[in-house]
Amino acid sequence: MWSAIGDTLPLAVGLALSPVALATAVMLLLGSRGRLKTALFGLGWFVVLLVITAIAAAIVDVADDDAPEATTDGVDILLLVIAVLFAVLAMVAWRKRPKEGDEEKPSILDRLDGLSVWGALAMGVAQGVIVIKNIPLAVAAGARLGEADLDTAQLVVGLLVFALVAASGVIVPLVLAVLGGERAAPTLARFRDWLSYNMTTISIVVLVVLSAYFFGQGIGILD
Repeated sequence: MWSAIGDTLPLAVGLALSPVALATAVMLLLGSRGRLKTALFGLGWFVVLLVITAIAAAIVDVADDDAPEATTDGVDILLLVIAVLFAVLAMVAWRKRPKEGDEEKPSILDRLDGLSVWGALAMGVAQGVIVIKNIPLAVAAGARLGEADLDTAQLVVGLLVFALVAASGVIVPLVLAVLGGERAAPTLARFRDWLSYNMTTISIVVLVVLSAYFFGQGIGILD
């Protein structure tokens, strides 16, 4: 079980380092009712990634029971496809990177002004689906767990660990805000500003690292 969970952790970290989710969490924290809104945003993010990963794991688990060798090859091909996808996304992000010193703010963050409590929950669900790398990462993690021949309890643990780590990019700022109180606000504001100027750079680095990871995992099909 722990080996399978270990295989999914790099994918979960890739989700946790989503600049859009990080920026959303920090911006919500700095607004009115920020802690509640951030908690609900994180819940939406957590639930949607958990569901996607669970569906992928269930599909691969059934396929693995029927045709284990073909399923293993299929997962390797999937990982190679994702590797290529992320490499292409990294190149696109590089070509479209803003000029030095320009602030970066995805249009989705413009909707945070006046966002209601339940709107924050809906935003978490929406970002979990529409941020382009989320579904491939969740599906890849589910595929790894599904082919690991885990029993139900082990699979549930693996899914929960993956989803919690994937949501840690939202959870960590929230915990810091709760523990630090008002003293944390200046730090969060500086972090928000830093994200605003480095969002594309972070995305490119994460995409390149994930592309290399998926390529390394997928070439097992050549064995």
